[in-house]
Amino acid sequence: MNGVLSDSRPSSPADAFQALLEAAAEAGARKALEQVQAKGAASRWIPIKESPLGYRATLDLVKAGELQVHGIGHRRYLDREQLDRWLLAHPIRSNDAPSDDDEIAELIAAGDARREKRSAKRKPAPQ
Repeated sequence: MNGVLSDSRPSSPADAFQALLEAAAEAGARKALEQVQAKGAASRWIPIKESPLGYRATLDLVKAGELQVHGIGHRRYLDREQLDRWLLAHPIRSNDAPSDDDEIAELIAAGDARREKRSAKRKPAPQ
């Protein structure tokens, strides 16, 4: 029985019962540890700094009362289910600001215009 009853047999029924209880407790503890380790990857709680919204945005939502944070010691955690519900209720909106490509094109055009202006000052006008 996996070391429950080894070569040294208990001298009394009470000792045998105690050995069986200890073995059962150890087996239960092993099973509980396996379950906790299996659930660890899909934990319900995520650290606030690992929020997909970003740390500052998450803090702003907590201050506004839209999300709740639970603390253990100095660490703060978000309920993953609550965060997922908030994300579904607030779809990501695209902003009307120009994209990075537009900004880069504007910078290139401004640089080209500045170079043309400089080259026009350096060259004497043909007569």
